[in-house]
Amino acid sequence: MDIFTRRLGLHRGAPRLYLDTPALSRAGFLPGASIRVRSDPENARVVVEVCDDGDRRVSRKTRGHAETLVPVIDLNSQVDLGPIAGYGIVRVVFQQRAIHILATACHARSHERALRLFMRLRDGQPLSCASIAFGVGITSWALHEGLADAGVRASLRLANEIDEDLVDHGIRVHPLMDGDTVVVNAPMQDAVADAWLLQRIGHVDVLEAGIPCSGASRAGVSKRGLQRMEDHPLVGHLVAAVIQWIAALQPAIFFAENVPDYQRTASASILRSWLRDAGYVVHEAVLDAVDFGSVEGRRRWFLVAGPAELALQLHDLASQSRSAGKLEALLDAVPGDDPCWRPVVYLKSKEQRDADKGSGFSMQWLTPQSTRVPTLRKGYHKGGSTDPRLLHPSDPGLSRLLTPREHARIKGVPEHLIGGLSATATHEALGQAVDTRPVRALGRWLGRALATMAEPAVGKPCATVEFDSIAA
Repeated sequence: MDIFTRRLGLHRGAPRLYLDTPALSRAGFLPGASIRVRSDPENARVVVEVCDDGDRRVSRKTRGHAETLVPVIDLNSQVDLGPIAGYGIVRVVFQQRAIHILATACHARSHERALRLFMRLRDGQPLSCASIAFGVGITSWALHEGLADAGVRASLRLANEIDEDLVDHGIRVHPLMDGDTVVVNAPMQDAVADAWLLQRIGHVDVLEAGIPCSGASRAGVSKRGLQRMEDHPLVGHLVAAVIQWIAALQPAIFFAENVPDYQRTASASILRSWLRDAGYVVHEAVLDAVDFGSVEGRRRWFLVAGPAELALQLHDLASQSRSAGKLEALLDAVPGDDPCWRPVVYLKSKEQRDADKGSGFSMQWLTPQSTRVPTLRKGYHKGGSTDPRLLHPSDPGLSRLLTPREHARIKGVPEHLIGGLSATATHEALGQAVDTRPVRALGRWLGRALATMAEPAVGKPCATVEFDSIAA
């Protein structure tokens, strides 16, 4: 068996496929052989067969100085090529005495994904979702909530996370983890190599990935002295694992988020190009949580890839603007004599030394009347020199860090998702997570598009025929 990819031409107003390859002879299509062309609209393919009572014959031509005789099959009509005329590029499978002309594998899978999604929506079935780099499940929760807001049900089929403590926490408290959720505590690149696991997961409708950003964040690049994000020894290569997950689970919709700088990395370029070639339409935007009602200035890059049949306009989201109110509505009632109020003389001294050196680092102070909170990082619990601190209500010499519950409220994270974690673990989980408001808005936006997709019929997909099942 030989497999070729060929671009359809246009000749005299009709589609044309011209074959003059040695593969014809290998398949038994010799010059002068009797053949029949059979169109198969139901399976979106064309079959050319060698037969004794065919209505046409294989042509011939000579090639090269030695005038080697080469067989030729020239199909040039809407009648012959109608089932595949709209593909542009086709897959030509040469078997003994039969040639199958059908959609490319990527095109066929793209249509299969769209049809599978449409059937679930039409039948009112919940979408099957998977999450890699699950963390404590903040992004997954927000995305599911947004879909639910738009009337689209979804269930979590797979949750993959490398941190065992976070996995155990999720099993205990996360509302999306039920008896049908497969929880995988392993590096994503190891889990995706598990054929046994992938076979049991099957295909999903939505795959959500919080691609680790340690190498893409400015702090990560500066700390390690990286020339490029991909040089990070632990996470720089993980876009390869993400692509493997997409290829294995064949989600109709892929959702990813990261720091804004990630969009300019080689990894992002590879990811968006691979998605395009796999038949996805890719949408990207950098969204600021402030525009969605958050007091924290947290900007994230979002990528949503889906079928062409799904009408998505991501730029509509970026124009939203909502007032966040004041910080006081999110604060705990911490007594004025609580030991968490501290003078932090050492930080103030460091601020002065930084000012003398002209480094530009300074402390950031908050009050209950603040309407903006600087970004709360993963290491916020350490109380660094630039981490925002809340001033004491009566003693200007004292201040404190925000509590874990305050941190959660600022990011719109329900407390039940972080309940039971230590203060350190909570700040770390929240500091590397998203603000839920933009993600929930993305879920609603996606859900509305899905609801619209369920109304009209989706065009008939290409046949997803495996090579070994093609009739000889």
